[in-house]
Amino acid sequence: MDHKLAEQTGTVERYLLNELTPDERVSFEEHLFDCPLCGDLVRSGAISIENLKEVFQEEPDRAAAVETIETKRFNWATWFRLPNLVPSFAAAALLALVCYQNFVYIPSLQQPAVLSDNVIAPATRSEAPTIRVDRNRPLFNMNFAVDSPRVYALYTCEFERQGQGTVLKMDSGTRQFASFTLNLLLPQKEFPAGHYVMIVRPKTEPDTEIQRYEFVIE
Repeated sequence: MDHKLAEQTGTVERYLLNELTPDERVSFEEHLFDCPLCGDLVRSGAISIENLKEVFQEEPDRAAAVETIETKRFNWATWFRLPNLVPSFAAAALLALVCYQNFVYIPSLQQPAVLSDNVIAPATRSEAPTIRVDRNRPLFNMNFAVDSPRVYALYTCEFERQGQGTVLKMDSGTRQFASFTLNLLLPQKEFPAGHYVMIVRPKTEPDTEIQRYEFVIE
């Protein structure tokens, strides 16, 4: 599954509402490893749904009392029962998410932009390069020069912020050569200003470190 197909078929919303078939779910979850945009939308939608659930569960006794009174007066009041309200407001949250995606988030990605061609080399004793991020855009690009001792089909990229541990972990995509330039689009909200390290490992050997890169985000 690619991002265009996921967008056209409303896969993010269907995934959050548990409406995907088992095969569709597996395909979409594989896609999430390589698509920061879909991953960000899934996280935002899941957080919105959980927040709504917490709001409606804060006063269960009061909700139960209101339910008892209203169901005696109006048959249509059953629609407002708590078990029904949560899915309804979850759907509303997803609608808001879709509107944001279609009218704000994705259009911002479609604006013309010049991608950086600066390639970050593996860490040395020299000063870590500084990356200036445009905070008005959801994504920014980074390029890393990878020189693996041998070819691996897949690599993982683990980003760590100094003093705070791992902030992002993603796959590199399929590779056919040991030496290549890794071009990544990263969600800027996951990278506040600070000192970072990116570690490249073979996906099949998660304890093996191939190279690490240091950089500073401004």
